[in-house]
Amino acid sequence: MNEARFDFTGNAITQLCGVRYPIFLGGMAAISGPQLVAAVANAGGMGVVGGLRLPPLTLRRWIEETRALTDKPFGVNLVPQFGGPDVFEAQFQVVLKAKPRLLSLFYAEAYCADMIPRAKDAGLVVMVQAGSVELAKIAIAQGADIVVAQGSESGGHLNRGTIGIMPLLTSILSVAEGRPVLAAGGIVRGDDVRALMSLGASGVVVGTAFIATDESNAHPLYKQKIVEATTDDTEYRTGYSFGWTYGTPHRVIPNRDKWNLLRFIGGGARAIDKPRMAKKLSLYAGQGVGKIDSVVPAAQRVAELASGLPMTTSFQSLIAV
Repeated sequence: MNEARFDFTGNAITQLCGVRYPIFLGGMAAISGPQLVAAVANAGGMGVVGGLRLPPLTLRRWIEETRALTDKPFGVNLVPQFGGPDVFEAQFQVVLKAKPRLLSLFYAEAYCADMIPRAKDAGLVVMVQAGSVELAKIAIAQGADIVVAQGSESGGHLNRGTIGIMPLLTSILSVAEGRPVLAAGGIVRGDDVRALMSLGASGVVVGTAFIATDESNAHPLYKQKIVEATTDDTEYRTGYSFGWTYGTPHRVIPNRDKWNLLRFIGGGARAIDKPRMAKKLSLYAGQGVGKIDSVVPAAQRVAELASGLPMTTSFQSLIAV
């Protein structure tokens, strides 16, 4: 007697990165800490440490803490433009020495020509996030192994950020020269993954859905707002966002209190922050929030996303005893 089994057998991304599923955690600043990164990695995805704003010693500690929680591959996300070249170089040196499997880069086009070859020489897989075909071409020309098509549905900061994920994905695929392209923006469930993989994506990068997990570093009130929000609730902005240059595009759940001046500032709220940060800021979130109805373990979120991967059928013989 044979029993049919359905499973995802892998693709270019899983082979390149050494993971079971092409489900990547977005490297969200302060939110994607060791607990969440390890939980995603242990569930078969690619966990990515959010390195933005982390002093080099803290970044090194987070990498070490992640390694203590998982023996699976994981990555680190850096934003070279934030803080300037000296700050970035100090962070970059930590990553080169620590040698995670993946270096994820955002707002990196001014630095890629130098940093991508150095990272690849150190044995790292390099992934670059792009919100336009022009930025994707720059990343490809400078040697990126993976390109992320970041659609305007994404929460938090957007690099260009005016093109929806479907037209952006197909356009970047046409210039990718065979490189795997991941999709990002509004992805929460397996059906989102299925739709984007059918268009040619090799996998997905997910942020907002992982904010609402047990292991994320988000403040409980932030998680609550994610769960309570509807698809109509997010807003695309180009004003103030916490620590970034004025005019940097970003997507938030806006605070509607007209007497609260902090509503004009986009940001995240960590578990260690005072509650007023979560109550008063307009909080980063993508357009997929309307499909997030509870805070769950990260492994459950990975499993839901992985349910949309293309499955193959195999048969296992059962021996009656």
